[in-house]
Amino acid sequence: MDYASGASRWLNGTPVIPALYAAVEGVKLLRRAGIDAVRKKSVRQTSRLIELADERGFRVFSPRDPSQRAGTVTIDVPHAYEVAQLLISRDILVDYRVGAGIRAAPFFFNTDDEVELLIDTIDDALRTSDWERYAQQGSVVT
Repeated sequence: MDYASGASRWLNGTPVIPALYAAVEGVKLLRRAGIDAVRKKSVRQTSRLIELADERGFRVFSPRDPSQRAGTVTIDVPHAYEVAQLLISRDILVDYRVGAGIRAAPFFFNTDDEVELLIDTIDDALRTSDWERYAQQGSVVT
């Protein structure tokens, strides 16, 4: 570890040593799955998210070219903050960004059915107006 000089040395605080040990297992899992296989699946699932968003007329903020895209897709849907809160309440883990929308990041352990479920749940939330129960919570990053 190289420490900065001056006051900058203290900006990040003490490294969280137990978290570093826990992270080792994540690296082992990724190596076992194979980075190329993980990337291939990520490209397939993020491409599918973009396709499903396009079918519904939702604006997509993520690059369409897979070589320019990481493992996330940001989709602007009506009432995006509220819909994101509804998704989270149903254990569909996404986050929200002001001015951009819902950010989803399928990972190697997510199934293709879960990618479809995300969009189906967004459709359902908008169709039924279930998102309205989150309307008074305000728009912040989740």
